[in-house]
Amino acid sequence: MADPKCPDCGASGIENIVSTPSTEKSRQNTAWFFVAHCKDCGHVYGVFTKHIFGRSGPQLIVDR
Repeated sequence: MADPKCPDCGASGIENIVSTPSTEKSRQNTAWFFVAHCKDCGHVYGVFTKHIFGRSGPQLIVDR
């Protein structure tokens, strides 16, 4: 399997992709979303929303 490669700086390997929690916090003081990015140059691969566990089971909350 090929290692992922950053399109901006060329860093190769899964260890160069990290996630950072958002500075925006919920009432429980947890991050609303996480940003997956290159640890070397900051190229953003994607934004992942927070999961909330409610009475009826897991729910995915997508905030605009």
